Amino acid sequence: MTRSFRLTAALALLAGLSVACRSGSPPSAAGTGPAAAAGGDKGHDGPVTWLWPAPAPASTGMPAADERDVTFTYGHEHLVLLDAGGSPVWDVARLGLRDVAPRLTDDLVLAATDDGMAAFRRADGTKVWDTPLQARPNTPVVVGRLAVTSTWEGTLVALDLATGKVAWTLPLGGAAIGPPAADPAGLVVVTWEQDQRQGAGAVAVDGASGRKRWSVPLPPGGVSAPGLTPDGLAVVVAGDLAAHGLALADGKERWRAAVEGAGSPEVPPVAVGPGTVLTAHRLGGLDLLDTGTGGRTWQVRSDGAAVRGGPVVAPGGNSFAFPLDDGRMLLAGPTRQTELRQAPGRISGLAAGPGGLLVAATRGAAVNTVQATPRW
Repeated sequence: MTRSFRLTAALALLAGLSVACRSGSPPSAAGTGPAAAAGGDKGHDGPVTWLWPAPAPASTGMPAADERDVTFTYGHEHLVLLDAGGSPVWDVARLGLRDVAPRLTDDLVLAATDDGMAAFRRADGTKVWDTPLQARPNTPVVVGRLAVTSTWEGTLVALDLATGKVAWTLPLGGAAIGPPAADPAGLVVVTWEQDQRQGAGAVAVDGASGRKRWSVPLPPGGVSAPGLTPDGLAVVVAGDLAAHGLALADGKERWRAAVEGAGSPEVPPVAVGPGTVLTAHRLGGLDLLDTGTGGRTWQVRSDGAAVRGGPVVAPGGNSFAFPLDDGRMLLAGPTRQTELRQAPGRISGLAAGPGGLLVAATRGAAVNTVQATPRW
């Protein structure tokens, strides 16, 4: 079923948005860019391509998108699919939907629930299967005919995309609060951490069979989800205030790069073109690293905290968006001015998709929305 737009709420949100801008600069000749310096409030957040308001007081979750559609949950019980123009295609109800990003496939929308995973037909929202796992799963990755997800209870689980049947399960050394990552060959990498910082690590498995390829320890105290690079690395920010480049082939550490904060489970590094990876730490800063050496080529700081979602890389790889926990959004890059934009509430998550940057969405405000802006 579809829902109509709430124009009054949309106009109220647009009137309430403000942006605090800060000036930045590209990297120095030595290869390390300066931190963002404080600047004046510009009072303008740029154009909005489209805006979708959730019914009050329902909050919206992290978005996912491809060139065709945008999907997200709201109110802990609705899953929505919007078309490229931001118009609703369908809206289905299922009590207990988590607010992590769903996963789009050619035919399905996969959504994590409080105790498992559910699949809905992309064409019309019809439920295809709903599998209980007795665990809280994260956003899955797709490997062939399987959806592979990690859980807060410390397992890696593969589900058959056609039936939802569990294909294999692998216990981890601790809770996996962040999502797994997969390479084109079907290797799945996940990180975990025990309570009270007793231990942490990364595990790689064959996605089709669940066979473990390697397992390595990581310094506990804040470990990010992994980010995979085209040149064969799994990059993780760990509790020793450093990014670690691990070889996908065997898990051996190729380099270690100091950063200013520990990792956050739901904030994985992101590959940026050939040879560079963007890492984020929980103190709200970004570091662009060379994947061959771990050397820093650019850096930006903020005065915020980052614990959930992002960073997101714009097409072309020269602009990055990063949500901070107080509702601000850091926009920066090696060749652009650094900005801090303020939203009326907390940002649930960001994604790149139709219409530009998807700011999905504000939480804790009178109006909760998902909106697309072309200027980022």
